[in-house]
Amino acid sequence: MPGRAHIIRAAAAAWARRGADVATAAGAVVVLLVTGTTPGHAEASARMSGRAVPHAVRAAGTLKCSLRTAPGITLSPAVSATPRRVSARGTAHLDNCASGGGRSRIRSGRLVLSGSGLANCSGATGVKGSGTITWYAGANRTGGVVGRSAVRPASGGRQGYTPLDSFLSGRVTSGLMAGRSYSGTAVPTNDVRGCLTRGLGRVEGRGRLAIG
Repeated sequence: MPGRAHIIRAAAAAWARRGADVATAAGAVVVLLVTGTTPGHAEASARMSGRAVPHAVRAAGTLKCSLRTAPGITLSPAVSATPRRVSARGTAHLDNCASGGGRSRIRSGRLVLSGSGLANCSGATGVKGSGTITWYAGANRTGGVVGRSAVRPASGGRQGYTPLDSFLSGRVTSGLMAGRSYSGTAVPTNDVRGCLTRGLGRVEGRGRLAIG
């Protein structure tokens, strides 16, 4: 018959295994809540990278960059107080990019977008379009290309300072960070006060863009 010491050691080992199982399950739930992936996928990804699940959770941090148009977004025909179908095309520079997780190599980027929507002076709906973000390892688009992200604006659009905000919200469809959503706002730096009376054919702005 097993001695008392043997029984105590066996019970302690069982409790230790149970505690490890609970910790693993809790980590998987955190990954599910933070990243939207299944626990099995998160654990498989962690095993493939040779890292523990908690580190994989930290790698899911949001990437944030400052944004400025370069030099502006062209609107054709010019938007006015009356909603009408308008095409938008232009480039924005992304700088001071930072993330709390696994995208620390990204320092800057260039967003080229084009699309159309039913727009007036403050926003757009029925947005259709696409864009490409080229990511760089150095500041001011230097240091080599890290990768690219194809993006698609959300069709619902949204109200903002100008119609530009409606094109700065959507989803990454392929490339780096595929499947993640992005959202941004831009405060106009050119004079947009005459939009209601004279129309607005160009928007320049500065703001923020986040992918997460």
